[in-house]
Amino acid sequence: MDAVKPTNTNVRFLACSLPCPEDDAEQDDGWYRFLVDGKHVKYVATYPKALGGDALDRSLAQIVLGELLPALPPGDWNSGHKVTFVETWTEVYAAVETLWCPVSVNEVDFKQVQNLKGNVLVVTNPFMNVGIPVVVKIATWPWGIPYLEAETTAYRAICDTGVGPRFLAHITEGINGRVIGFAMEWIPNARAAGPGDLEACKEALGRLHALGFILGDINNFNFLVRDGARHKSLKMKWTG
Repeated sequence: MDAVKPTNTNVRFLACSLPCPEDDAEQDDGWYRFLVDGKHVKYVATYPKALGGDALDRSLAQIVLGELLPALPPGDWNSGHKVTFVETWTEVYAAVETLWCPVSVNEVDFKQVQNLKGNVLVVTNPFMNVGIPVVVKIATWPWGIPYLEAETTAYRAICDTGVGPRFLAHITEGINGRVIGFAMEWIPNARAAGPGDLEACKEALGRLHALGFILGDINNFNFLVRDGARHKSLKMKWTG
């Protein structure tokens, strides 16, 4: 008897968005994001609980790809529905449209160093920033694009002012794909502002206000402080 050949060996599990277990809404599909052949991003929607699992379960990727997901059909498509893939199509997903930086980088070319939170990662790319780690923020799912659009616009407004981390590049989904995020300067050895940094925070906010903008959320975690032997530097970070 011939051995069963593994399926989806050319597929990488990127992310999933599953209905909350306590939700009884049968209309809520599960969403999965895959990378095929190292360059094509595809979105797959399934019926509720069709593939099961918990989005926080680290073994979910192995289980879905190795046991539950049938072979992805070939062809030029980026969206599919139903576990049996009786239907696939090409969907035009929303993209960040405020493109002002001359540099664009493919998300596939990044190597993750650290997960700061959710869709905010510290990564490296040998062809960017001379290999020094940077921070990337991407909209994993199309419905997150409006937040990244607003933040990208904000960075254009404060570019070269020294108020926030340097904006380094737009991030595309695949080669020449839609823009889904951005890369910015990573400030190593920085900490969140504390009570002793109040005056420095006021000074930084004053520089932002002088440009005609307000931060909107002035909690201490939106201020990055780097202490030095002779000085203290402070930069604000934007949150979407």
